[in-house]
Amino acid sequence: MARHDKRSSTGIRWDEGKMRYRISYKDAEGTWRREHAGRTFEAAKRQLTTRKRQVREGTLDLDRNVGPNVTLASYVMRWEAQQAVGKRRNVEREVRQLRMHAFPTLGDRPVNRIAPPDILRLCWSCYEPDEQRRRANGKLGEKSVHNLKGVLSSVFSLAVFEGVADRNPCAQIPRGKLPKIGKQKRPLYNREEACALMTDARIPPDRRMFHTLQGLTGLRVGEVAGLRWRDYDHRTRPLGALHVHCQYDGQPLKTASGADTKARMVPVHPELAWSLSHWRLQGFAAAYGRQPTEEDYVVPDRRNMGARTPSQVTKAPDHDCAAVGIADKGTHGFRRYFITYARADGASPDVLERFTHNRRGEIIDVYTSFEWPTLCRAMSCLKVDLERGKRIDFPRLGNRVWDTFLGHRSGSSSKAE
Repeated sequence: MARHDKRSSTGIRWDEGKMRYRISYKDAEGTWRREHAGRTFEAAKRQLTTRKRQVREGTLDLDRNVGPNVTLASYVMRWEAQQAVGKRRNVEREVRQLRMHAFPTLGDRPVNRIAPPDILRLCWSCYEPDEQRRRANGKLGEKSVHNLKGVLSSVFSLAVFEGVADRNPCAQIPRGKLPKIGKQKRPLYNREEACALMTDARIPPDRRMFHTLQGLTGLRVGEVAGLRWRDYDHRTRPLGALHVHCQYDGQPLKTASGADTKARMVPVHPELAWSLSHWRLQGFAAAYGRQPTEEDYVVPDRRNMGARTPSQVTKAPDHDCAAVGIADKGTHGFRRYFITYARADGASPDVLERFTHNRRGEIIDVYTSFEWPTLCRAMSCLKVDLERGKRIDFPRLGNRVWDTFLGHRSGSSSKAE
């Protein structure tokens, strides 16, 4: 065991029983508070300085109730509450991931007793390279394993800041020790496939509308799920505008943090404008039983009229591609379709990026400004002519398993939703 520095200072004492430093300070009401603060003098000194500053600023959390031997499962509850205050993206999904994969092995372990080899063993125990076995056994792929380590690293970073742990074991794992993420080029839908997913009558109308929003804007799937009718202004010229400022049920956009929402305005393609008009006047009421309001999501969840969930929107192509007889290329295939064919039809990539991606903050962006007509011209470059309701027949893929699946779906597609 490493020798601990047992120096003392005002408000800092070494606790022989716990083998940790303990700090003492007065809160805003003059009451003495004591808590354990790590195994090194420097860590205890940093924590004491932090507590004194929090007392001065009135931000001291007296309900922390976090002891030196708090378990990972208990501490994640505190971490979750901290993330919710900052409205961090995907917190519920990350906590669910921890409960499923980390808690069975490390949930009962004290946070300050989890070492880098423990994290490494956990990640490899969750990993399964074969996709079929991975889905059957609830395991993780390469990228998901790295994501799990990233979530744990966030938990331990807070633990280090609060003095519950001396180090972040995730940050001490050397490079190359986790499964390597292969660089795979994501597939995209070609023009005919995208058109089929936006128009074919074998797909439920609400999902056709969702695919149309994806295919004709290049938005991320969460951004489409978070669109409300109030975000659509059809009066702007030369094209209407979608205000993209959040995703799903009000979560921040990707790469956005704090007050920086990274919001942007996206021109509405003429074909999308027609689809939105028809959807608002007729399609929405036919699908949901009433006319939409400004507060309604453009394509809400049928169960509760709330925002569609990540699970719903990512699984939709599984059913819809099978219904029309094409290979499933995922939700990101729409984004790649839009960007690829808009550029092929003459749109400038620099202009396209202004409404397909959030601002990156590069210095040249400070000096570059595109007027709205310029953005609209880039959007109008995409050549698409939607014949709505038309059935598009694709050649079979020549795979017996796939054909069987298609036959099953065609017999049940009418009952899907």
